[in-house]
Amino acid sequence: MELKINLELKYFCKDFNPIRKVLRSLGAEKESIKKQKDYFFNLPKEKTSKIPPRLKLRISNGEQRLVFYRRPTFSVASTTPSDVIVLSIKEKEILFLLTKALGIKVIVEKHRELWRTGNTVFHLDRVKGVGNVFEIEVWTKPKTMKQDQHNFARYKKELLPYLDKIIAGSNEDLILKLKN
Repeated sequence: MELKINLELKYFCKDFNPIRKVLRSLGAEKESIKKQKDYFFNLPKEKTSKIPPRLKLRISNGEQRLVFYRRPTFSVASTTPSDVIVLSIKEKEILFLLTKALGIKVIVEKHRELWRTGNTVFHLDRVKGVGNVFEIEVWTKPKTMKQDQHNFARYKKELLPYLDKIIAGSNEDLILKLKN
């Protein structure tokens, strides 16, 4: 089981070409291109937390990952920390089980170009029905939080001129808005 603290931000982006140039200048390298399908499940609301929990099963290139996370609304003013638990799942029946137990809230399909430098990943996503979405994700630990926040601010400063409006929630929220 993988427990992570992420510093994240997500933006709409009209054109990924200038983003790619900035990423190269930051020392990031393109790591992979994937098609991903995320199944978000219905979860009960928690009385003790104002941040809604999310559970998704991500299927990509034949691999399945179950992801549980809580992330506050993204804000331009600061980094957004989130708690994330990731499990690799081998059992093919997991989608059937979770669908039966919780029900599917929404499905998000995307084409993802993943870039990386150190403990930072940059996602250049084409989300079906939504468009281009760019995300910065720094995986941090309490020991390295200060340095990671500094790096995050530097990346953000370099990339912001090429990004559009911030996305406050998740891709799940964007797809749900389309359906309503």
